[in-house]
Amino acid sequence: MSIHAVNIRKTFGHFVALENLELKVPAGRLVALLGPSGSGKTTLLRVLAGLEYADPGSNGRVFLHGVDVTDAPPGDRGVGFVFQHYALFRHLTIFENIAFGLKVRGRGKRPPKKELDERVHKLLELVQLPDIAHRRPHQLSGGQRQRVALARALATEPKVLLLDEPFGALDAKVRKELRRWLRRFHEQVQLTTVFVTHDQEEALELADEVVIMNNARIEQVGPPQEVYDNPATPFVFEFLGDVNRLELTAVPNAPAEATPAHGAVTYIRPHDIELLTEKTADTIPVVAHHVFAAGSWARVQVVGNKTGEWFDVEMTRYDLDRLKPEHGKLFHARFRRPRIFTKPVVKTNI
Repeated sequence: MSIHAVNIRKTFGHFVALENLELKVPAGRLVALLGPSGSGKTTLLRVLAGLEYADPGSNGRVFLHGVDVTDAPPGDRGVGFVFQHYALFRHLTIFENIAFGLKVRGRGKRPPKKELDERVHKLLELVQLPDIAHRRPHQLSGGQRQRVALARALATEPKVLLLDEPFGALDAKVRKELRRWLRRFHEQVQLTTVFVTHDQEEALELADEVVIMNNARIEQVGPPQEVYDNPATPFVFEFLGDVNRLELTAVPNAPAEATPAHGAVTYIRPHDIELLTEKTADTIPVVAHHVFAAGSWARVQVVGNKTGEWFDVEMTRYDLDRLKPEHGKLFHARFRRPRIFTKPVVKTNI
C-alpha cells in the first residue's frame, strides 16, 4: 500500500514541528525518516498513524493507497505501529501480548480461537521466536522484546508498518543484529514500512529510500547511495557520514565564483582525499600531524601548507604502511570528489 502525505503543517503552540511538507512512499518500500532530534521525524510518523493531525486550516491530507484517511482514527487506517520502548504488557504472556489487538476487536471482527492461536504461532515463527509464547516480557532480552512488539503490530494484518526508533533502546551490537534481521524480514513480507531513526548507518544500511529531515522540512529524498554520494545541501553533506568542511577553497581550478568573498565552502569526504609523495597540477601541499589507526581504516590529520586549514584523510592500512605519514612529513593532497557550495550574491539597486 502506498503512502502520500501532502501539505502537512503541524505546530505545538509557537513551535513548528512540520512545515507544509509532502511525502510519497511507494507500495512495498522500506523508507527511513532520518534527521537530528527535533527535525519532525516522529511527528510525521504519528501524523501518518493518526496519532496526530495536521493543523486545522492547513489542508494537510494523508492518503493510503489513494484513499483519504486524514480524518480516520488510528484503528481504521490499517496501520501497525511499533514504539521505541516496546510498550508490552508486563502482566501478560508473550502469546497474550501478540493476540491483544485481535482479542479487543468486536465480536464480528474477532477471529475464532483456533485461527487466533494459529496466527500468533505463525508470527512467533516469523520473528524467529517460536518457543517463547508462555514467557513474560521481563524474561526476554531487549532484542527479543522488540521482535515481539513487531509481531504484535503484525497480528492485525496491517497494510502499513510504522516504526518509531525501533532499535533506539538497544546496545550497539544488538542494534546491528536486529537491523540486518529486519532487512531480511522486510524482503520476506514486502510490507510498506516507514521507520524513524537518527542513526545514519542504520538508515543507509536498511532503507530502500532515505528521507532526510531538518527543521520541520524535508531536505532530500533518495536511495541511500544517491543521498550519500550526491548531497543536495550542505546540511545533508554534514549530516551523512564524515566530511571535511573547508572555509577556503583549496581545490585547484575551482570555479571563479567559488571564493571566500562569495561564502564558498568546500565539502569533501575523508576517503575522497588521496595523499601523494609527488606534486602534480591537481594537488595542494599538506603536512601530516596525527595518525589514528586503531581500526580497519587509518585516519590521518593534515594541515594545508598554504591555507593553514586542518582536515582528515582516510586510507587503507596498506596505504598507511606504504606512505608512513609520520608527524611533520610533507605530502600532496588530491581531492577526488570535492563539492563547493556558494552563497547566492544578493544584488541591490542603490
